[in-house]
Amino acid sequence: MRKIHLLLILGFFSQTIYSQVKTTDELYKTAQKLDSLIFDVGFNKCDLSHYKSIVSDDLEFYHDKGGITSGEKAFTASIKNNICGGPNKVRRDLVPNSMKVYPLYNNNILYAFVQEGEHEFYKFSNGKWVKGSRARFTILWILDDKQWKMKRVLSFDHHL
Repeated sequence: MRKIHLLLILGFFSQTIYSQVKTTDELYKTAQKLDSLIFDVGFNKCDLSHYKSIVSDDLEFYHDKGGITSGEKAFTASIKNNICGGPNKVRRDLVPNSMKVYPLYNNNILYAFVQEGEHEFYKFSNGKWVKGSRARFTILWILDDKQWKMKRVLSFDHHL
């Protein structure tokens, strides 16, 4: 019986140690900053100058409506041409309190984290922002030479 209790306690603590981080955690704040650089600065304001430093050269971006985008250059070009360069400007907002961050360790050393959440998209029409779709996303961020890089992205469940 003691062994069962010990296993249950160890199981609980191992889940607590490696589960979602708190919103006050430094890794969560890092995820917020990176999310802002990709979306608030890049996607919304069309300043893509920093993408090379935070998007992996071998990025894989899977979108349930738009297919697969591979590589930093293709991703940056897609944002530039489809979001920033077209007549139909789109804005992305992170749904409040939807973001979760899960650290990934190798031998107790942080090497990556998973960011997941929901976001809403708005279209600029007749001089105002009109709500479009809502979707879920998952991003794998990898620590590459002491720099966080967006490596794999799933953008799915787009609906009005």
